[in-house]
Amino acid sequence: MGKGDDEFWADFLGIEPADWATPGVTVQPHVGLRGFCGFWCFRRNSRSVVSAPAAWVPRLTEAVRGVAEAQLMLSSFWAQALPHDFERSIGPAFQGCLDPRKFEHRPHHAVRRVDDSDGAALDEFRAACDADWSDGGLDRAPLWRHAYFEEGRMSALAGYRAWKEHAGDPCILTRSDVRSGGRGAAVTAAVVAQALAHDKLLLYQTLESNQAAVRLAFSLGYERYANHLAIRLKREAPEA
Repeated sequence: MGKGDDEFWADFLGIEPADWATPGVTVQPHVGLRGFCGFWCFRRNSRSVVSAPAAWVPRLTEAVRGVAEAQLMLSSFWAQALPHDFERSIGPAFQGCLDPRKFEHRPHHAVRRVDDSDGAALDEFRAACDADWSDGGLDRAPLWRHAYFEEGRMSALAGYRAWKEHAGDPCILTRSDVRSGGRGAAVTAAVVAQALAHDKLLLYQTLESNQAAVRLAFSLGYERYANHLAIRLKREAPEA
């Protein structure tokens, strides 16, 4: 696993890169998640970091004291620990990392870069995907979009979402009626190839429950870096 991923996530979570080698749990005020009314439990090997609003740090530090790290990834634990403040959980999520040397791009004849002439096809694809569009994150992934075209229609689409200037991840969506045949992998590979050509650090995030998306990541050469659970809170600060 590359040093770049350790540095990126340490900076995002407000710790030092060397801290990943130290087992244990720490609660840190938000850095990369500043403004989020909730917290992330981010677990990499035997190190867990809880990123939280500053006002919640003392309360959560007490909540995790003496708790097994595996518990931090359970929505049920947090619902019980914060019965009046817990709103909902998101995850656990898979977080991947990519060694560029393990990625091999084989261009697909049906995949090409999306351009201004594809507006109608893009609108039709978005309408066909309906609610899945917003869940797929493609509104925030406008760079290097590639689509899988069949008889002029898009059946899969991927784009690059920037997290920072030097790092980001691919967002992928495939029409529900054609989720087989490698369409998602083909468009994702094209986006990843473009991002690597621009020297980007490639992240990858999806729900652990979305096993098809996790398998897609592995097929492109990604490895598991961490997993994390997000908890939304009902208030920005705990009651006094």
